[in-house]
Amino acid sequence: MALPRPVPSRPAIGGAALVALTVGLLAVPAAQAVPTGAPIELATVPGTPWELAPIPGGGTFVVQRDGGIVRLDAQDRLVAGDALARTAIPRDVRKFLGLALAPDFATSRLAYLYVSVKTAENPPGDEVNGVNGIWRLKEQDGALTVVGSEPVFDGIDSDGNHDGGRMVFGPDGALYVTTGDIHMPARPQDLNSLNGKILRLSAPASGPLTAPTDNPFSTQAGNARYVWSSGHRHPQGLAFDAAGRLWETEHGPTGEQHGDAFPGGDGKQGRDELNVITKGGNYGWPLVSGTETRPGTIAPVAVAGDSPAWAPGDVAVGADGSIYSPFLAGQELRRFDVRQGSVFGQASHVQNLGRLRVAVARGSDLLVTRDSSTGPNVLRVPLSAPTPGGSDAADPPVAPGTGGNGPRPVPAPAPVATPAAPTAPSAAQVRSRARSLARRVRTAADRLGRRRLEAGRAIVVRSTAPSVGRTTIELRLRSSRGTLLVRVRPRTTKAGVQRYVVRLGPTGRRRLRAASTRRIVVRVAHRPSSGASATTAVGLTVAKRRG
Repeated sequence: MALPRPVPSRPAIGGAALVALTVGLLAVPAAQAVPTGAPIELATVPGTPWELAPIPGGGTFVVQRDGGIVRLDAQDRLVAGDALARTAIPRDVRKFLGLALAPDFATSRLAYLYVSVKTAENPPGDEVNGVNGIWRLKEQDGALTVVGSEPVFDGIDSDGNHDGGRMVFGPDGALYVTTGDIHMPARPQDLNSLNGKILRLSAPASGPLTAPTDNPFSTQAGNARYVWSSGHRHPQGLAFDAAGRLWETEHGPTGEQHGDAFPGGDGKQGRDELNVITKGGNYGWPLVSGTETRPGTIAPVAVAGDSPAWAPGDVAVGADGSIYSPFLAGQELRRFDVRQGSVFGQASHVQNLGRLRVAVARGSDLLVTRDSSTGPNVLRVPLSAPTPGGSDAADPPVAPGTGGNGPRPVPAPAPVATPAAPTAPSAAQVRSRARSLARRVRTAADRLGRRRLEAGRAIVVRSTAPSVGRTTIELRLRSSRGTLLVRVRPRTTKAGVQRYVVRLGPTGRRRLRAASTRRIVVRVAHRPSSGASATTAVGLTVAKRRG
């Protein structure tokens, strides 16, 4: 599986180059926009529009999740033919997600596309069945072409869902990228994993994307050097405001049962989030969710209750300074009124348009998409002009990712340089993680089937470690001829993922063929470097041999 290339880090483009704002900080309420008319239907784009990118000089690129990019002209009319088709990517493309135009797009014509691809080497039942990467594109005469035959950054694991995939360039010139947890709870708190994070990358005009030297973990080895913030479940939207704050929307839990080690799920629902992202911040998943806090984690500035869920899509900063997010489950455009990074009010702005997914600012209006392929699915939402002196336009600029100094509705301790996961987990936590790993082995073996086991096919499972220490998986095969033991230890990839390959040898295959039924016991033993050890076992009954 391809990984980010180990090239020397380069400084971030533009470091702390923010344009100074000359407007003084005024003690007045933030502006509240109101619609100046009904949403205006612009175009019908086939498939599911997943991203919008207004083009300097006029027009808009529209990313189709199923694998294409089309273009609207300056009059918002759909241009015939694809600006980019999935066949342009020399991979087995699963979907296109985020698209970010380079800050100097007007001259460089460069853009970056987040692509999810399938990988054929993983067996059925393996959680990781794809990889996400970023490809460099170039526009010429309205068409986008792929630059080179390889992604400029990859190695972000995928399970076909929870991929994140939103990208935005910051005022510092760096590219910020969201990645999902792919339903693997240990990854968001593991700095060496690219999943469950917001990444920050330098984007030179050629060559791979690299880790800026002022990233919070730039001195650490491995993938940690790319990480800007951690503890994210399924981040969906990213946008910078006029003061340089990075806003993010994120889906909360949907009933996950990840065990005692990860109580942020534990059957909880809803709890979708609006966050202000800070450098090195840990946003808690799956240790906490919603308004829950623990030392070292940062609470959201706005959060949904357990019901109804928001299921937020993108996030946009309007010209009025308010934050807007389209809701999939809520089927509305929600407005958040903000002051110095704090939300002091919110309301439903537009309703009854169906499942809304994307919102981007274009001039004084918003462009919005909805999930519909039978009618117009790209719309324009007019906003009123901002009130002079109101909104965050009156805030002084802040360094990228610092979040400003405004009050928070929920106490948020300062982020720490390392995740809040305990270094010496309790016995219950270790047992829970070991039990989860044993069940994944059983599921993978069950899907593989008896005949494939007899033929020598391997049970392959990828997982993060239950905790720091040594983990061993055993298959105990009992028969009239005695007990056969197969014991494996993992091989750890450069991305910090442990890969277990469990295969019956010739003797084990002969014994498996010898009888009509077999009971295999999957045993996981884990010995941490400190704290309690644990052993757990689950049974696996292979199917009765036929013929």
